[in-house]
Amino acid sequence: MDPTFSLSAHLFAYEPLSLEHLSEAAEAGFRRVELWAMTPHLDVGDARALADLKGWLRGLSLVPGSFHAPFYAGLAEARAGHFLSLAHPDPAARADALARTEAAMRAMRETGARLAVLHPGGGPKDTRENLQASLERLLPLAEALDVTLALENIPGPLGRPGDLAAFLGRMGHPRLRACLDAGHARLTEGDGASAAFARLAPFCAATHIHDNDGRRDEHLIPGEGGLDWDAFRGALEAARYGGALTFEVKRREETYRETLACLARSAALLLSPRKGAAL
Repeated sequence: MDPTFSLSAHLFAYEPLSLEHLSEAAEAGFRRVELWAMTPHLDVGDARALADLKGWLRGLSLVPGSFHAPFYAGLAEARAGHFLSLAHPDPAARADALARTEAAMRAMRETGARLAVLHPGGGPKDTRENLQASLERLLPLAEALDVTLALENIPGPLGRPGDLAAFLGRMGHPRLRACLDAGHARLTEGDGASAAFARLAPFCAATHIHDNDGRRDEHLIPGEGGLDWDAFRGALEAARYGGALTFEVKRREETYRETLACLARSAALLLSPRKGAAL
């Protein structure tokens, strides 16, 4: 596996993180991982779990380049449609999201992860003003921890790539960047996804790569949907992006080992795409 690629622990998000999960990633050739700082997968307040995690990463020579900050309090809440939001109109809900994000930043920094992927919001009443206020609270901590915050484009009123790029440009903070999510861009922009890649790529500090049919957030392996991977790669190259390409795919009915083997094949194709063709 080319060291450019990283694996998001999103693949294992429905289960408590284990040594076996990380071992399978390492055996598939991954050297970088993006941690998933949400329960039941990983409780960042559990000192024993964090100590185990650091030992596993060290023993497997895995680099935790990034982590996904919490956007739900637990799977039951997420399945019921209740999400954390840094842009929430209710101050108490916003404070809860902030506290959980800050706790994750401190805990994950101990593992060596220096890049936090954040959702910018998502609720219909979320506002950019509330998001900015939350980020102004988080950025001093990011500076103290030597962590970069990367806002992810997501399906939602605050997550469109063009709007997110404009917001980042206005904020103009060196610790505040973007996570370019390829699959989400296709969902929100449709045929305009290629232009969206180019718009957001200059702010990019992280990526999420997964595919879909253009209608559902399926988190498929690249090549199983209809995304234009040449355009995605071209936008990153034009922006001189030098970070990781992180697979963020969902658990499938097959074994993790089989999914990881498919990702290895997809990685080879992503490095040498055919001009004008999807994988």
